[in-house]
Amino acid sequence: MTALNQTPLEIAPLAENQRQTIAVIGAGFVGLCSALWLQRAGHKVTIIDPEPPTGNVSYRNACSYGNACTIAAHAVLPVGTPGIVWDVPRMLLRADAPLSIIWRYLPQLAPWLIAFLSASRTKEVERISSVLGQMLYHADAAWLPLMQQSESMHLRRENGCLYLYKSEADYRSAEQNDRLRAKYGVAIDEVSRDEIRDLEPNLAPVYERGALYRDSFNLWSPLQLAQALARAFEAAGGTFVRQEALNVEANETGGKVHTSGDPVEAGHIVIAAGAHSKRFCAQLGDKVLLDTERGYHVLFPEGRDLLNRPVCYPEHGFYMVPMQNGIRTVGTVEFGGLKRPLNPKRTAMLRNATPKLLPNVGTATDEWMGFRPSMPDSLPVIGPSPKSPNVTYAFGHGHIGLTLGALTGYLVAQNIAGQQTLIDVEPLRPVRF
Repeated sequence: MTALNQTPLEIAPLAENQRQTIAVIGAGFVGLCSALWLQRAGHKVTIIDPEPPTGNVSYRNACSYGNACTIAAHAVLPVGTPGIVWDVPRMLLRADAPLSIIWRYLPQLAPWLIAFLSASRTKEVERISSVLGQMLYHADAAWLPLMQQSESMHLRRENGCLYLYKSEADYRSAEQNDRLRAKYGVAIDEVSRDEIRDLEPNLAPVYERGALYRDSFNLWSPLQLAQALARAFEAAGGTFVRQEALNVEANETGGKVHTSGDPVEAGHIVIAAGAHSKRFCAQLGDKVLLDTERGYHVLFPEGRDLLNRPVCYPEHGFYMVPMQNGIRTVGTVEFGGLKRPLNPKRTAMLRNATPKLLPNVGTATDEWMGFRPSMPDSLPVIGPSPKSPNVTYAFGHGHIGLTLGALTGYLVAQNIAGQQTLIDVEPLRPVRF
């Protein structure tokens, strides 16, 4: 695999007798993209979400609102890598570490954490990276048709993504990761101190070497992208049900979604509810080992024009991303479930570190927390419910839900049509632990 696929994917419309009414639970990027690809196959689609990105709704509570808005073609490596087991004590003791665990949540997290540590073994990392490499190869090819349909191509900022290292030793320690990335087609330019200054003159000179991932890029506004996709969905005949999905029933001919309003019946149900998907799986009798990474961002409105591309210092565990409304510093990983409030130590870390790396960025005026749906092996769940064949799962993308959202939708449409999928989805099966 030596280059990324840049040929837009296509899906042939199904014959009339193969088309279905389909209900999609969730209006994040995965749900929106699944709905659009299903429409392109000829299905009649309804999206159920209490706050879809339409009208004057802020969309702020959605994980798709607060992400780094980066198509991360370089994201071949799973979160768990060899040696991470030795970091667990630090995760428990330091609330401001790039990756941390709220210790009160540890009993609930334990089964997930055991599987996570198992997936961080060298052979497993190689296998997982191979699967991610195949998915990332097609990621933008799946996005292009949807961005063209939704007239959102102008949101693309195709300047790559820059990783920086403060010492030669730090850079050398990351070389093995870059060799794995290169193996799966990631285009990487090694950049010197002088080249970094030319690329990003507003950064503080606290770096020695860097890597520029040429095929990665960011989008100017996740909210505007979501709104554009939603408009395209409605223009193609789609319907939003602005209610909360409460529970799901499935039968031989389809299923029913009980909502906070009227129930929605459909011939097929797609569960793309992100970090909230686990309860629907349980209602159907499927035990899926999904948990939640709590991700954070802070926004610096005055710094919008200071960067040309996403910049990451891996040791800090966050990105600084130029967006329409400012520099968004986004990232870190905190395991603590869905119920606890925002942890101010996390946002304080982002707020305090950013000016040291990017002087003149100004003052942070906004902070946010969202829930990343994460599987122990950093691979999403894409495929049919083992117990209910008229239900398809599409969640668990962790840090790369935006990156893989369109490809996931394409695979969902292929799966429901009974077609051979573009890639082997066996490693993505729902019950794999």
